[in-house]
Amino acid sequence: MLADTSDANCTQCHANLETRGSSAGFVKNISSFEGSHPEFAALRAERRDPGTIQLNHYVHLQSNLLGPNGSRVQMVCVDCHRSATDAANPWPYGDAKSLGGNAKVLPADSPKNESNSSAPSRAYMAPATYAQTCAACHSLQFDKRLADAVPHDKPEVIHPVIVAKLQAYIAAHPEDLRVPRDPSRDLPEKPIPADYRLLTPTQWVAERTAEDEQLLWRKTCKQCHTLISDEGAALPKIAPSNITARYMPHANFDHSQHGLVDCASCHAAALTSQQSSDVLLPGIATCRICHHSGTEAAESRCFECHTYHDPTQRKPAHSNFSVAELQGRSR
Repeated sequence: MLADTSDANCTQCHANLETRGSSAGFVKNISSFEGSHPEFAALRAERRDPGTIQLNHYVHLQSNLLGPNGSRVQMVCVDCHRSATDAANPWPYGDAKSLGGNAKVLPADSPKNESNSSAPSRAYMAPATYAQTCAACHSLQFDKRLADAVPHDKPEVIHPVIVAKLQAYIAAHPEDLRVPRDPSRDLPEKPIPADYRLLTPTQWVAERTAEDEQLLWRKTCKQCHTLISDEGAALPKIAPSNITARYMPHANFDHSQHGLVDCASCHAAALTSQQSSDVLLPGIATCRICHHSGTEAAESRCFECHTYHDPTQRKPAHSNFSVAELQGRSR
């Protein structure tokens, strides 16, 4: 990040940028943050969030929401949104079994770089995960006969788990091979089937697997995920979640420095958002409430958010100057 410096060091170029040839994909005239700085790119032109996870913020922030084990809860933002460092603390709606299997959580005694308030582990929010934020309320139980749940994974991983658990169940409960007729499935003007069917273990597992997976794919998984069904494929595919880690990769923002501010003060749209495609970032007008010129305001100069261009795009410098020639030129 740039050291404390005058905006003039930036605006001498950015207040009047010129391009050659085609039009620029950036704003060419920025003289100050509170004046001519444009709206943040992530919020321009009605951009939508590319994530495919279906989440209704409005519903999850309602009072008296049904929580784990039939309890009633009032969720708050930090129940799901935390920095990577804070993720080491207990999650109220996580599941210990799921956390132990998949989630990558910092150990509780991991060192914290308190001397650097802009450490990435504190500055940016870590993506919410099923194991940490959803598992206690949204169970992946797949069959009423079993208390077990499937892992939060791809269908090709889930399928053999279901088969194995059903095989173990029917081996211990052979009486279930005698399947009674379900009157609710009788069709008008069709012959009424026998009162029960006697299945082999293989037939029973195949039928139960088909029923359980239909419930999983079409209801449980589809409640949050986008499923892709290829013609002829036995199992669906899950669309990549595409969760955005940083919406403004060319600017620095430190959540740990804004901890005294209520989340909804900046992310007010989250209280009413019902579409996962909504970008819930605060606009530049929200930032300008505190960040503007004046002795009683928060810092608003360019270096507060921006580095000196993008160091990853830096090109190596080559020349034939000697040290003596460079010294002469510097004079």
